[in-house]
Amino acid sequence: MKPCLFDTHCDTAYELYHRECDLLKNNCHIDLEKASVYPKYAQYYAVWSNRRLDDETCWEQFLKIAENFDKEIADTDGKAVRVTNAEGLKAAWNNGQHAAILAVEDARLTAGKIERVDILAGMGVKYMTLLWGGETCIGGSHNTNSPLTDFGRDVARRCFEVGIVPDVSHASEEAVDDLIPIAYEYAKPFIATHSNSHAVYGHTRNLRDRHFEHIKKLGGIVGLSLCTSHLTDTSLRPADATDLLRHLEHYLSLGGEDIVGFGADWDGTDLPQGFEHVGHLANFAELMGQHNYSDELIEKIFWKNFYDFALRNL
Repeated sequence: MKPCLFDTHCDTAYELYHRECDLLKNNCHIDLEKASVYPKYAQYYAVWSNRRLDDETCWEQFLKIAENFDKEIADTDGKAVRVTNAEGLKAAWNNGQHAAILAVEDARLTAGKIERVDILAGMGVKYMTLLWGGETCIGGSHNTNSPLTDFGRDVARRCFEVGIVPDVSHASEEAVDDLIPIAYEYAKPFIATHSNSHAVYGHTRNLRDRHFEHIKKLGGIVGLSLCTSHLTDTSLRPADATDLLRHLEHYLSLGGEDIVGFGADWDGTDLPQGFEHVGHLANFAELMGQHNYSDELIEKIFWKNFYDFALRNL
């Protein structure tokens, strides 16, 4: 079985801009040639706020990267299309076009200016990873014990109001705890686009079970990451597909059959053995089949859970 794929996280738009290469074919983890193994393919492209740049420079760079990404989409001659609503996703999926959805990784590019959330929504941004590293104007990242700031809570509220889904990958435990009551206040989901299970491997970047339960209850989604250092202790041995399977099976044990998929972090991390680019993820379906996963469950995890979520939330 050749599955379709709907993935929630990559840094490829950032790399296309900085490497000056094309979406059709390049030396990144993602291009349309490598992805051609999937009958249908959708991808959230998250533009990262470089940790070496100040908040305002990150904003300026985001605008340039987003403009360049639209040019790259246009240069595919209809093979790819940027999607901003459910109707556009359905059309692209049914027509066999690559559906590209814009997102933001690290909300500090708002730089204390709440009106920028509205600008991002107007540009078609559909999720925003609130934090990435350290303490920012938004709050504390996974390597801190700091909660959301007052401004960070305002950003989260405005995201819910304008249709941008908050993403808690990279956030501290305390920041996620702060977001949860806001999500319930709006009765809208938050997500973890590229987060493995803390119960399986206790990296600070990984998602706690209690946060998984709230994501599930609110109708959110959780994407499994291929980041090797989040899968296992790589000082003992290299990470491989069996480590990814352990995280998946734990999430399924928590009742995640309808909310889990892949947020591989293409072009943003080192990959495990057996994975060199987006096309190689298809081989994981064979491993799942060898472990008695049904075709229906494989399809849910590879694309259907995230496709259904996108239809509800674009």
